[in-house]
Amino acid sequence: MVVVAYAFAVLALGRRAARGHESAEHLLLGGRAIPGWAVLGSMVATELSAATFLGVPDAAYRGGWAYLELAFGALLGKLVISVVVVPLYHRLRLVSVYQLLAERFGPRSQRTAAGCFIAGRLLASGVRLFIAALAFSAATGLSLSASIVACGLIAGLYTRAGGIRSVIWTDLLQAGVFLAGAAALLFAATAAVPGGMDALLSWGADNDRLRIFHLEPLFSIHDGQAFGTAVVGGFFLTLATHGTDFDMVQRLLTARSGRAGGGALFGSALLNFPITALFLLVGTAIAAWQALAPGAFDPEAGRAVPAFALQVLPAGLRGLVFAGLLAAAMSSLDSAICAIATSWTVDFGAGSDGSGDDDLARRTRQASVVATIGLVVAALAMAAVHARVATAEGGPSLVEFALSAMTILYGGLLGVFGVALVAPRAGSDRGATVGLAIGAAAGLVLFLHPVVAGETRLAWTWWVPLSASLAALATVLTPAAARDPSRARARMG
Repeated sequence: MVVVAYAFAVLALGRRAARGHESAEHLLLGGRAIPGWAVLGSMVATELSAATFLGVPDAAYRGGWAYLELAFGALLGKLVISVVVVPLYHRLRLVSVYQLLAERFGPRSQRTAAGCFIAGRLLASGVRLFIAALAFSAATGLSLSASIVACGLIAGLYTRAGGIRSVIWTDLLQAGVFLAGAAALLFAATAAVPGGMDALLSWGADNDRLRIFHLEPLFSIHDGQAFGTAVVGGFFLTLATHGTDFDMVQRLLTARSGRAGGGALFGSALLNFPITALFLLVGTAIAAWQALAPGAFDPEAGRAVPAFALQVLPAGLRGLVFAGLLAAAMSSLDSAICAIATSWTVDFGAGSDGSGDDDLARRTRQASVVATIGLVVAALAMAAVHARVATAEGGPSLVEFALSAMTILYGGLLGVFGVALVAPRAGSDRGATVGLAIGAAAGLVLFLHPVVAGETRLAWTWWVPLSASLAALATVLTPAAARDPSRARARMG
């Protein structure tokens, strides 16, 4: 009852936010009038997906707090983007971030980059949808496939109605609900541990379950938990996701100014530390309860939180936890649907053919339906991939699988955007297109190599830097086509 009531509340709020704001400008960019604090709340809600709600506690439940190392790299990456990149996007008045590549190189690179984003976002958000469905399958008895379809349908309904405005304002509600759910989990798990918080912390210290920093070795080829490796991975992944992934950039463009958007982004980096620590502490508390309390359980990978909630929590509190999980899933899926629909419309269709405002809005809503179906299909596919990857030696945890899925196509995007921002005269429309293709191929090989080799030979934290470097080199070294106008545009810029 709690979960159903929450789902209806989100749908109602999404439709309310859309009322009187049905124009294309509001659907795509919220009228460029969203206050910075609302953008900040939406950023936090989107970043903390179902992978966070389930995967981060599961990582602490099965290990330590090394996941928090990534936050240091993310902090550095967001600082660079908030100071340099977001103000530039606002000055250029971009609707889609891939219009920057059309300005620097040419239209072919814009469409290719948008295609890479759409494919990459389908894969990354498909993983998040699959992770959310794991919990609902465990809680409701529905099959994993039926749970995936149900979660995707809810997010698609209100996103189609109000675009990015509905996404941002429902995200604020969802952020509050999933943080309340996490707090309820921590309270219940701490109360269940004999001896409470003191016993929990003592058990964690005695069993090395609270260690954050892994300094020996500082860098590692194979171990993504080495501190230096984690910081590098977090830094480059954040540059890619928050600088070139339209799912994240779109909400920054809805802010009233570049300064407000940059401030919201950096604020989310600071809030990332206490919120991540909250979810890690939940996982450690469940592990301590399992070790210290009689009759505890041994759940399947990724299902420590739902199994604990079903076994220990009373009905009302259990409903709050699963409503929080639904909120975490919806806050990521809705923005992905909106960003995919916007990019498809602007980069491939109505945004580039002179269509009127009403036609642009209509096409965006149609694209959101297709994006919802695509996410469901991607989630089913990524569930099958995870079943294979999880059996490989040194295979990724649930949250590492979610993060590594982003690396397939985002490394190539980062490499080409890096050339466009730093040295646009060195690239061309043809070179950028080739760079994107090489970056995507490298990302796919790196993502699948644990399945082929049976073990992880290169930690996922190196995948984005490597594929981005290859894409940048290809962009610079590929000769321009005979009539490539990009160099002239770069000189004019």
